[in-house]
Amino acid sequence: MTNSGRHDENAMVTSFARGLDVIRAFGEGASRLTLSDVARRSDISRASARRLLHTLTALGYANTDGKHFWLTPKILDLGFSYLSSMEIWSFAQGHMEELVQKVQESCSIAVLQGYDIYYVMRVPTRRLLKSTLNVGSTLPAHVVSLGRIQLADLPPEDLDHYLNTQEILRYTRFTITDKEQLRRVILADGAKGWSIVDRELEEGMCGISVPIRNRHHKVIAAINLTMPPSKAAEPGVLDYLLEALQKTANRINTELKTKELLGKS
Repeated sequence: MTNSGRHDENAMVTSFARGLDVIRAFGEGASRLTLSDVARRSDISRASARRLLHTLTALGYANTDGKHFWLTPKILDLGFSYLSSMEIWSFAQGHMEELVQKVQESCSIAVLQGYDIYYVMRVPTRRLLKSTLNVGSTLPAHVVSLGRIQLADLPPEDLDHYLNTQEILRYTRFTITDKEQLRRVILADGAKGWSIVDRELEEGMCGISVPIRNRHHKVIAAINLTMPPSKAAEPGVLDYLLEALQKTANRINTELKTKELLGKS
């Protein structure tokens, strides 16, 4: 896949990779872990886990009471380093806020990485859905519109790799689990230039997404609106939301291209 890439194993720093595995060991339901927990979840030895945890603690990214370890808010620096390095996110926020104020539905931007989409910006409404998503949240790409519209832009061989290797789980009675049907839907979304996924991740959520492109017309992210399925079923609502979403994406695309060109000059 585009973002799986080929790596020079001789250039890899194994200890650094293991350190990232240790950080990823923490998460929902696993915010406080013992040394043995971390070693097991990271698939490394207790000795390696001990060294890496103490390194993270010494640098302020983790803390311990002598038995349990947990991440500190400083770990967010790693995510914000990515966000601050991508100039698009510095001006997209205003466009998203205008859109949310107009349509009164939550708006998000996410990027495709491997099998998942990662939320990098989010402007919610006060009326929250069952799933509360924040910046940094991840979801399987195939089951949300933010992912499908980006999967549609992959080269055919990368899409084949995704579908052949991803585990397609059933989340609701509406989830598409047949891989050939999923391929057809993804390709159809790409041909349309937008994606709607209704109740496939959870039955209280419907999302509509369009791509964000750079000046080379390459999809680098997607922007969406999320709403209850009951609202999406109202006559004319999806057409109205899609038009508003496309206008916002076009404004972001235009500003991004202008900034990219200025950066080249």
